Amino acid sequence: MITAVHEDLVQTGAFAVVQLGGAEERSWLDCDLASFAENRLGELLDPRALNEARRADWQARATEERPWSLRARSDYERCYWILEDGKQAGTIALAISSLGSKSLRISSFYVLPPYRGRGVGTRAMGRVEDALRQHDLGLRLETNWCWQRAVRFYLASGMWLYMWKRDLSFCWNPWTPAPQIEVGDDTASLSVPAGQGNVVLARAHRRGDTLNLEAPPRHLSKDNRLGEASWHATSTLSLAIALHGWPLVRSQEAWEKNYYADAGPPESLAYKITIWEAWAQKHGWAVETPRIPGLHYPSWAALEARWEAESKEFLEANPGVRESESKAPQP
Repeated sequence: MITAVHEDLVQTGAFAVVQLGGAEERSWLDCDLASFAENRLGELLDPRALNEARRADWQARATEERPWSLRARSDYERCYWILEDGKQAGTIALAISSLGSKSLRISSFYVLPPYRGRGVGTRAMGRVEDALRQHDLGLRLETNWCWQRAVRFYLASGMWLYMWKRDLSFCWNPWTPAPQIEVGDDTASLSVPAGQGNVVLARAHRRGDTLNLEAPPRHLSKDNRLGEASWHATSTLSLAIALHGWPLVRSQEAWEKNYYADAGPPESLAYKITIWEAWAQKHGWAVETPRIPGLHYPSWAALEARWEAESKEFLEANPGVRESESKAPQP
């Protein structure tokens, strides 16, 4: 089934498998590197003009991991060129295994600068979704809050935010309608089409520096027309209002109860935003994001000091717990 998805993509004529080794592989990997440089360093350069000095500089400043060859990546994903009129316009990689789920992961989604603003990314994503839909499969991907252009693109593409354990985790599948999001000055809502009309799943109201949020009624989780929409509605609307600079904290009580969650409550998204931005600033990466009212933005050093104090307090109260079990998760 998954093999058929890849075959369908190639047959569209809009995707070409990257040849391993040589100049073509180097060019594809340069696009991948350029994505990090653009989002983390704010440096926009057509990667086809990349020289050895700039490549080494980007690798040192914009990445944390050692570069992988496409041969190594081919064990778990297939790498493609996105084609426009037969010419290479961007890159994308699609998993060759669902790892037991009903979704395939995509990564390395990048459009060359000269092709932007022409719908290349939207058409490519649509073609991937069409191929997956034919085999009743969905897709998932991760991106970082600080990569604002990417975050806004995925949300506008009709994807759902389902988790933020380490990064923003988006998903799409053919059995769940796309979210319809409206954000005004003081009110926001998320709905989905169902039958002859729309079903409102979540509403938000802005009250100065605090938030009121109406979560989906429980009975909607059993409505087969909605797929997984009711499960992801609160997370997705929370991201949408964060992109508009809305507050995410409902009350101090809600913060203390929810801030460590990996999805759902807006307070936990707010907390993760402070972590992601502190991590980026620690590395000297660009942070050009909306300011969330009422939110304190500590440095990475301050976060580490707080986690160390919390860990020490926890271990003193629970002497039988190993220290490794008390550590806060890192980005």
